[in-house]
Amino acid sequence: MDKLKILFKPFASILFLRDYRLGVFVFILSFLLPSVAILGMVSLISTIIFAEFIKIRDEYLKYGFYLYNSLLVGMGVGYFYDVSLITIIITIILSIFTFLFSFGLHKIFSYWYMPILSLPFAFMSMVFYLASLKYTTLLSNLISKYTVFDIQINYELISSYFKSLGAIFFLPYNIAGIIIMFIILFYSRIMFIMSVLGFLAGVYFHSLFIPLYSAIHSPYNFNFILIAIALGGVFLIPNLKNYFLAIIGVLLSVLLIDAMEVFFNMYSLPVYTMPFNIVVLLFLMLLYWIGYKYYNFYIKETPEKSLLYYLSNIYRFGGNDIKIYLPFTGKWTVYQTFDGEWTHKGKWKYAYDFVIRKNGKTYANDGLFLEDYYAFGKPVIAPINGYIVALRDDLPDNFIGNVDRINNWGNYIIIKSDYGFYVEISHLMQHSITVKVGDYVKYGDILGKCGNSGYSPEPHIHIQVQKYPYLGSETVPFKFVEYIKNRFLYFYTLPKKDEEVEPLVVDKSSKLRLNFILDEVYKYEVMKNEKITEKVEFKVNMNENGEFYFKDSEDNRLYFNSAEKFFYFYKYEGGESYLKELFKLAPKIPFINQKVKFIDILPIDILYRGIKLIFQELLISFNYKIFEKKFIYEKDFLSLKSKFGEVVFSFYEKGFDKIILKDTILRRIYEENNNTN
Repeated sequence: MDKLKILFKPFASILFLRDYRLGVFVFILSFLLPSVAILGMVSLISTIIFAEFIKIRDEYLKYGFYLYNSLLVGMGVGYFYDVSLITIIITIILSIFTFLFSFGLHKIFSYWYMPILSLPFAFMSMVFYLASLKYTTLLSNLISKYTVFDIQINYELISSYFKSLGAIFFLPYNIAGIIIMFIILFYSRIMFIMSVLGFLAGVYFHSLFIPLYSAIHSPYNFNFILIAIALGGVFLIPNLKNYFLAIIGVLLSVLLIDAMEVFFNMYSLPVYTMPFNIVVLLFLMLLYWIGYKYYNFYIKETPEKSLLYYLSNIYRFGGNDIKIYLPFTGKWTVYQTFDGEWTHKGKWKYAYDFVIRKNGKTYANDGLFLEDYYAFGKPVIAPINGYIVALRDDLPDNFIGNVDRINNWGNYIIIKSDYGFYVEISHLMQHSITVKVGDYVKYGDILGKCGNSGYSPEPHIHIQVQKYPYLGSETVPFKFVEYIKNRFLYFYTLPKKDEEVEPLVVDKSSKLRLNFILDEVYKYEVMKNEKITEKVEFKVNMNENGEFYFKDSEDNRLYFNSAEKFFYFYKYEGGESYLKELFKLAPKIPFINQKVKFIDILPIDILYRGIKLIFQELLISFNYKIFEKKFIYEKDFLSLKSKFGEVVFSFYEKGFDKIILKDTILRRIYEENNNTN
C-alpha cells in the first residue's frame, strides 16, 4: 500500500492535494490520451528506481515535488510523442535529469524558505524541446493528440475553462476538465472558487489587449488557474485580502505569458507553467521577507484545513505571538501596562509592572520604609526557559521618595529564550540574584527578589520582552500564557491596569492523571437509559511525526499534548464518535485543584459536519470572527463541566473515569492489577 501511495501521490500533488486515491483516479483519467498516461508512469517509475538506487528514498517521500516534476516531464513528452522505445528512453533520461535538478533547486530555495513548485519541469521541458529540434528520429513518433473520448460544449468560455483545467495534466479536453473540476470541488470549495475567479480575471483582462476570442482560446490560460489557487489558498492563508492578491498575480501573469510566448515561439518552445512559477515565487519571496502575517507556514491537505489550523492556533493557543509566564507566585496587581502613563513609552512601551496591593494600598503603616511594601523581598521567578545572558545586582535599593535616574533599569536579569527572544526583569533587590551569566533556567526557578533599584518609585517587578540581549534594547509585544483573575482562568492574553492576577499553580496529581503512555488501553462501557449498550476502547498511539493520539476501533483519532500547565486536544480525524465528543467536553484541562472557569474556542470541524461544515469553512475565509465560538468550562478538582456534558477523573487512577454526555455515560472499566485496562 505504501508503494502505491508513493506512485500515485504525485498525480494529486500537481493540484496541491495529497490524497493518493485522487492520484489513482487522475492516472486512469490520463488514459484519455494513452501516451500521456504511459510515459507519465514511465517517468515516475524510473525516478523512484533511481532514487532507491542512490538511497535517498526519505527525500522523495518527504518532498513530493521530486516526483511530480518528473511526472509532468513524462506527461509532456507523451503529449507530443507516441509511446516507442526511443520516447521511453528519452523519458527515463529526462526524469532522472529532472529529479537531480529538483534536488539541487530545493537545496538552494530552502535557504529562503521558498517552494520550487514546477520550475524543474518548466526548465527541463525547455531543454527537451530545444534538443528535440535536432532529434530527427522523434519526428516519426509525433501524435495527433486526439482523445479517445470527449464531449462538445457550445459555450466557448465554459469550454475553455474546462480545457484549461485538463491542460494542467496535458489533457486539454472538456471531459477531462469537467472531471477535474468535480475533483477540486469535492476536496476544496476555496480552490474551486479561486480556479474560476482566476480564469475569468485572466481571460477578461487579456481581452483588453487582444480579441476576446483569442483570449478565451489561449493555450496558457491554465496559468491563471494555478496562480489563483496557489496564492489564494495554498501558500497564503485563505482570506479576502489574499484573494485580491491572487487576482493581482493573475493580472500580472497576462503580460508575462504574452512576452514569453513571443520570445519562446522563436525557438518553438512551449511556455507551459513558467509564468505561474515566476509570479508565485516573486509574491512568496516578497511576503515572506516582509513578515506577512498570512503566509502559510503549515500547509495542510486543503486550503480549508490550513485555514482551520491557522485560526485554531490563533484563537486557542495565541498564534505566533511571543508568550511568557508571570514572573511571580501569589496575587499581584498590574501597576503599568503597554504604553503606560509613566515610563512605558516609545521603543520601551511593551512592558508590564506589577505590585502587591492589600485593601487598596501597596504598603502597610505609612509606607515610609521599603519593608512596609508588600512586594519588597518577594521572590521573582523565571518566566521562560533559557540562558542568563546578562545581569547586575550591586545597585542599592532606593529609599522611598528617591529614584536612581542614572541607572534606570536598576538591578536586572536578561534571559535568552529557547525561541530566540529576550526577557528582561528589572528593579531587583540588591545582592538578591541567585543565578549567574551562562546558567540555564526553567520556568519557575527563583531568580532573585523584588526590589526598588533603578528608576523605581516603589518596589515592583518590571518585565519586558526585547529584540536584543543588551540593556535598553527595543521592546516587542508579548502575551502571558495564563493567569487567574477572580476565579476565572485566562489564556494567551494581557491583564488590564489595576487588575489583580495570579499564576496557575500546577497540581502534580492532576498532571499525573493525564500522563498517557504509548499503547495504554482505556476501556469503557456505554450506558444509555441506565442500560449497557456497548463497550468501547481508546488506545494510545503515536504517528510518524511523534504526535500522540487516542484511537478507537473505527480508527478515529483524537490528538493530544501537554503544555507546562494544562493538557489539551488539538486535532481530530474521523467521523462521529465518542472521541469527537471527548474533544468537545475537554478541549483544555488545567492542572489545577481549585475551582476555576475558563473559555475555549472549539474548531468548527468539531462543532459541525456535512453541508453546514462546508458552508462555515467558506464563510470563515471572508470573516475570521465566525470561527470565534466561545464556550465556558468549569474545572473543579475531579471534574470538568460545560454545556456539552462532564468529564470526571478518578482520585487514584489515570485517565477519564466517566465521560458524561447529554443522554449517554461512558463508565470506565477497571481490571484488577492493571491501572490502564
